[in-house]
Amino acid sequence: MNLGEHIPTFSLEDNKGNWFNSDEFLYKKYFVLFFYPMDFTPTCTKEVCEFRDVNADFNALDAIIIGINGQSTSSHEKFYTKHQLNFPLLSDKGGKLTKRLGVKKTFGLITPRETFVFNKRGMLIEHIVSNNATIHIEQSMEVIKKDQEN
Repeated sequence: MNLGEHIPTFSLEDNKGNWFNSDEFLYKKYFVLFFYPMDFTPTCTKEVCEFRDVNADFNALDAIIIGINGQSTSSHEKFYTKHQLNFPLLSDKGGKLTKRLGVKKTFGLITPRETFVFNKRGMLIEHIVSNNATIHIEQSMEVIKKDQEN
């Protein structure tokens, strides 16, 4: 997916077993979709907890944070509960959204660490690929603030 392209419509099950529909937030919120490899691994735990800790800052910017990988909703719920997360974790079991965004899984199995930031019009304004979890948060916040100035 290239900068300026429109977010694909998607509907995925969240950690609570509810369906998250992207259209419900389009034109209302910025989207920060962060893909991460696995629940309960050290780096992924660090990343989701860092997003949790700054979620209020993203909310103040009118942004919604969404964590995504291919694991089950039950795994996500255990991870969500253990770390007291405050944003949804979506299960992309079949990898449909992953494929639509052009995320290439490692060995065809593992979701890489990538973040997509979409503005309220649904246009991609940032795509971050890095194993450094902190960069995903800093760059996402920075690009949203910059977009709001324009």
